[in-house]
Amino acid sequence: MPTRPAQGITEARFSANTLFFNVTIGFATLIGRFLMIVPMLAVAGSLAAKKIVPPSAGTFPTDGALFVGLVVGVILIVGGLTFFPALALGPIVEHFAMLKNTLY
Repeated sequence: MPTRPAQGITEARFSANTLFFNVTIGFATLIGRFLMIVPMLAVAGSLAAKKIVPPSAGTFPTDGALFVGLVVGVILIVGGLTFFPALALGPIVEHFAMLKNTLY
């Protein structure tokens, strides 16, 4: 039977279920979730307090096909750039390796 590699924390018998780690992780959760709301609410209040400006010649209309096309295009480009590295490192490279007979 082959030996398995060391699994880091589990091999060191490290346990995060102690008072120190529970309190520390609890404070980190509170800070990460609730203290980040304060600047967000400040920005929202600042935006809500601004007066409405009537549309002018430089205003980009958001009720036409051009706006919809731009939004869909940006979503597709960002989505493609998000998933392309995973595809390039996974199935695409494996396919090229299979074609060269260097797979496993």
